[in-house]
Amino acid sequence: MNRKFNGMKIVIDSDDFCIRVYSNVAYLKVMGMQDEEAAIFFSKAIDQMLEEYLYKDLASICDLSDLIISSPEIARIINNAIRKLTRRLQFEYNAVIVGLKFGQIVRAYIFSFYLRDTNLNTRVFSREDKAIDWIESKGFCIEEIKMFLMKHED
Repeated sequence: MNRKFNGMKIVIDSDDFCIRVYSNVAYLKVMGMQDEEAAIFFSKAIDQMLEEYLYKDLASICDLSDLIISSPEIARIINNAIRKLTRRLQFEYNAVIVGLKFGQIVRAYIFSFYLRDTNLNTRVFSREDKAIDWIESKGFCIEEIKMFLMKHED
């Protein structure tokens, strides 16, 4: 695992998550099924980010195209971490990318569990470029995230 917080560039890599925060835009990629250990890791990463976060507003791009749905108990841990963000910051825009194969199922699960009781303006996309365009249209600068994604294309 690699974890680095310097200025407002946050870099966290594990087997389960890739997290990047550049200025006031976060990028999150979730890989595989999240167990309790991964969910707690995510929650602690959110806590640490909130301690050092310099901005009041936040937008995010969440790539869940490789997510394997976890149990509702695990989803509640993740939901509590997301709710902390929404209470402490003006976390308004959340672009979620889901794969086409199980898109409808994942979409329903995300809203029922991960984003339950949050006030996030969330839109679901099947294409990364459309998610990026939407966040950019809301006035957020995402050039660094675009550069990161271009370097890490499959």
